[in-house]
Amino acid sequence: MPLADYEGWMATAYDGGRALSPQAEAAWAAAATPWLGAAGGGPVVDLGAGTGRFAGLLAAWSGGPVVAVEPTAAMAERAAAKGLQSVAVVRGGAEAVPLADRSVRAVWMSQVVHHVDDRDRAAAELARVLRPGGHVLLRGEFAEEPDDAGPANALYHYFPAAAALTALLPTRREVTDTLAAAGLAPVHHEAVDQVTCSGLRDLHARMATRADSLLARIDDADFDAGLAALARDAAAETRPQPVIDRLRLLVFRA
Repeated sequence: MPLADYEGWMATAYDGGRALSPQAEAAWAAAATPWLGAAGGGPVVDLGAGTGRFAGLLAAWSGGPVVAVEPTAAMAERAAAKGLQSVAVVRGGAEAVPLADRSVRAVWMSQVVHHVDDRDRAAAELARVLRPGGHVLLRGEFAEEPDDAGPANALYHYFPAAAALTALLPTRREVTDTLAAAGLAPVHHEAVDQVTCSGLRDLHARMATRADSLLARIDDADFDAGLAALARDAAAETRPQPVIDRLRLLVFRA
């Protein structure tokens, strides 16, 4: 899948459309922290860090430094401007991680894998920079598989054209096989249900930014129609209910 325009409008819209709720932060803290390793084992890498929405959290969860690696200048500049404690922002990508061999204890990749053009090369880079016993943590969506039952991400109800594009995502099996071939053994998989929004009004505000690579790819007419339907439902909502999305966490050990 091609990248959205992360050097342009997406960099400006990203934080407004992809901020984490406190409940989502708590859910991912519980899921990720056991795999981040001891504080003395080197930095944690936030690979494909974007505007740094997870970088500061990873520093807090891991109790140590984080290197936020981001390929696009605009997103990296926004991450650096936040002055996140214990976070160093550097330019780089999954196929060429700008860190020394066996220098990090964990690599976090949030909704990044489907943007990687050469996953074999990226897997080799992950194996290279990780210390023995270190972990790769992949957060995201994958193409549908038989055991993927659970709450569908809310945006797909209103934007079915975006739902159709999920077929272009790699499957968990494809990703697992690629990393295993590089010497990264699968050790954990779980589904994480996160509270994305407090209700439909909040969801509408987020979706209106179009700060999602799938929404960025659909036709303007499909996007406008979905947003209008969401606006109507949001206006009629008298008792807001949390919007819950399901993402996956895959963990691999070097």
